[in-house]
Order: sequence, then structure tokens, then C-alpha cells
Amino acid sequence: MEKKFKFSDKPALTKFIYGAVIAILCITAIVIGIVSASNKAPDDTETPNPPVSDGNGDGEGDGQNPPQTDDKPEEKLTFTAPMVGEVTKGHSLTAPVFSLTLGEWRVHTGLDISCEEGASVYASEDGEITGIYSDPMLGYTVEITHSDEIKTRYSNLDGDSLSELKVGDKVTSGDKIGTVGDSSISELAEEPHLHFEMIVTDTKVNPLDYISEESKKASFGIGAEEE
Repeated sequence: MEKKFKFSDKPALTKFIYGAVIAILCITAIVIGIVSASNKAPDDTETPNPPVSDGNGDGEGDGQNPPQTDDKPEEKLTFTAPMVGEVTKGHSLTAPVFSLTLGEWRVHTGLDISCEEGASVYASEDGEITGIYSDPMLGYTVEITHSDEIKTRYSNLDGDSLSELKVGDKVTSGDKIGTVGDSSISELAEEPHLHFEMIVTDTKVNPLDYISEESKKASFGIGAEEE
């Protein structure tokens, strides 16, 4: 019978094989270690961590206090009454009011401020004159733009009183821009008055919501009766 080979019969060969296996395992472990270490090496292009605020807000972009700029907050506009008189017809876009001239009920897009013909009309706030024209219904009109969103319009003016105005003129609150006339075809039957409108983001709004309480009291008498 053929004799089977056993490692125990050749101890030297067995030691050699075990040693070779152990050496291979050690070399493999070393190679894996080198590869892992190279993968963990720091990347010079990696984004650095953001600076940590010390609570004093000195660092720009510290995540706690935004960088300071020289920009000043936009000042809030304060409107004044364009003249002294009595509001005889208010702003109404939902409930029609009766027009004596046209003999019908119509919405009213501004304020009618009664006064004597020839009474002075003043700019309600600082701004730039962006329109001087004759409206087919409201007569001679001056438009002042006060910001990108707010405009005021002064109608039923005397055309001759506008001769010194021109588009592009800068005006200051309280500057005289004209006098009241009788140029409004749609309101000829009314007593002499200024038709005053305010437009905010292309919508005609109630000017009384924007004119200061002090000015409404001094110019229109609104609020004086409550004292």
C-alpha cells in the first residue's frame, strides 16, 4: 500500500511553509497600511473651517455678526397736505360717489380739497416732477415721483401757473407748484378745489392714509374736533 505524505514527517518543510505564509501576510498588511495612510493625507485645496466669532463681532463673516456696511437705511417718506382747505369728497374705489357735473355715481380716485380759485398748491413731499400735462377729464395736472413706488398728482390746476415748471425739476416738500383753476371738465359743477391723488405701486390709494396726522389737523382740520 502506498504511504501517505504527512507534514509531520518533514518538520523543516513545514516550518518553511508556515514562515512563508506569515511573511506574505505581513507584507500584505504593510501595503494596506501604506495605502490607507496616503488616502488620509490632508488636501491643500480643502476649504478651511470658518472663523469662530469671539463675541465681539470684529471678524468679517464670523457667522454671528454680519459685516458692517456704509449703506444707510432708506428714510421713511412723510407726506404733508398739499394745501389748506376742506376735504369735500374723499377717496373711494369701492363705494361710488355722486358727480354733480356728470350726473352719475362714479368711483373717486383722489381727494377733493375745496378752496378759493387761485389758492396755492404745494408739493406734498420731496421728489422730482415727472409729468406736466392736461388730463382729458381732470384738467391741468402735475405729477411728482417721490420714490420708485410712490407718486402724487395734483389736478384741476390753472395752466398759466405751471409756466415755470418743467419735467425733471427737483422739488422739496412745501415748494409751490401751481394754483387751483377750473380746468377739470369732469368736475366743473363742483366748487373750486384741488383734486389730489396718490399712487403706490401703480395703485391709487387714499392720501389720508399717508399724510401725517399733524398736517391733516393743521391743513384740513381733521382730528381737531377730537381735542
